[in-house]
Amino acid sequence: MTQITSSLMPFFSLIRVSGEDRTTFLHNQLSNDINNLPDRQACLATYNTAKGRVIATIVVLKRENDILLIVAADLCNTLLKKLQIYIMRSKVKLEAMPEWGVAVSASLASTISLPSEPSSVLHTTNNHNNWFITLIDGSIIQISKIDQLPPYNLTIANKWQIYEINNGLPWICAATSETCVAQMLNLHQFGAIHFKKGCYPGQEIIARAQYRGQVKRGLVKLQATAPIKDGEVIYSNDEEVGLIINQVTDQKLNIALAVIKHAAVSAPLNTESAALSVAKVFF
Repeated sequence: MTQITSSLMPFFSLIRVSGEDRTTFLHNQLSNDINNLPDRQACLATYNTAKGRVIATIVVLKRENDILLIVAADLCNTLLKKLQIYIMRSKVKLEAMPEWGVAVSASLASTISLPSEPSSVLHTTNNHNNWFITLIDGSIIQISKIDQLPPYNLTIANKWQIYEINNGLPWICAATSETCVAQMLNLHQFGAIHFKKGCYPGQEIIARAQYRGQVKRGLVKLQATAPIKDGEVIYSNDEEVGLIINQVTDQKLNIALAVIKHAAVSAPLNTESAALSVAKVFF
């Protein structure tokens, strides 16, 4: 019997962007260099508010005749509506892809060391309209029609979530949308931000945070004494100091990726439902 190593991941949905102006349109909206992304390749990017807060983390797949955006399912409609506002006279069409899905598989290693200068282009292969994208942390996402993907497997899906948390790669969902600047999430270290491209929403704030060192919150891995949820507020001595970004239960151990104030790393931490301890610092 063939061993199943990947799982459908309901966390994700897809948006198709077509039309002759699609590349320029997305280049002007997203944080990465879509103009120079080669065909049949992918990159990680963010879509941000004017104040530089990340609305969504996105995997962008540039095909010959369209561009696919892989985004948290509970942000799919929000992203469609926000992008639609800026189409105006551009020859661009946006549409959801409910018949398509995303499967995931984690690397065999538990963690990896990120390169000092991460590439903005992700290794991508295509096999009969099944697309395989290797993220910078070594995990793989597969994109295809849902009936061509492996079924949902809780154990494998949890393994992938644990791997992402262990390597500090955050995925924004509705509960955490518009809460953090990209550098708080370390997305610049994952090749999601191109600092030499032209303007896009939030570009000035993100550039200022990069070159003036004004970010006072960063990413950590936490352990919790009880189950927690994405978007839960983190407190220290009744003061708000952070936010849970992603969480999963690992063999009864509750772990999370969170953004907290730098000064709170050594302080007592808790949510309303659990006590927290810092297991790893990513900044």
